[in-house]
Amino acid sequence: MSKRLPGWLEAVEQLVDRAVPYMLGLLAILIIVEFTHVAEQYHDFIVQIDYFIVSFFIIDLCFKWYHTREVLKFIKLYWIDIIAVFPFYTVFRVYAAASEAFAAGESVQKFLHEAVLVRETKLLRETEYAAKFAKEGRLVRLFARGLRVLRARWYVAHWHLQKVSKGYRKQHSR
Repeated sequence: MSKRLPGWLEAVEQLVDRAVPYMLGLLAILIIVEFTHVAEQYHDFIVQIDYFIVSFFIIDLCFKWYHTREVLKFIKLYWIDIIAVFPFYTVFRVYAAASEAFAAGESVQKFLHEAVLVRETKLLRETEYAAKFAKEGRLVRLFARGLRVLRARWYVAHWHLQKVSKGYRKQHSR
């Protein structure tokens, strides 16, 4: 049960149907050229022609889908066409990009671990300095406490001297 296309799309479909055999011939030539040294010189041009050919196959497949409109029937009838236009190279490129990203992630992770180790080393050094300073700080604290004790001793002595002085004045003032 095929649906009718508008007039201009029927003309495009007929053009694509007539062009497919020529595109297959051009594709065969591209495949042969790929095995020569010429392919290296004209790589970009060859890739553009390949995309042009694949676009014709995709347009042809779109017309076939328009006429079929059932997934299982479409896959059963045109499975080879689907495979022909499926961009396998994209899957491999995605895989390659993912593996590169994973490798870069490992590099970043190693760098971050090394940065943490450097930071921990600096902290250990600072801790060693802090420990030395803490020992020196302990000495400072002991000295300050000693001064407070001496100060307290001075207050006690001063208080005692004042008390003695008051008693002396009382005794002598009479």
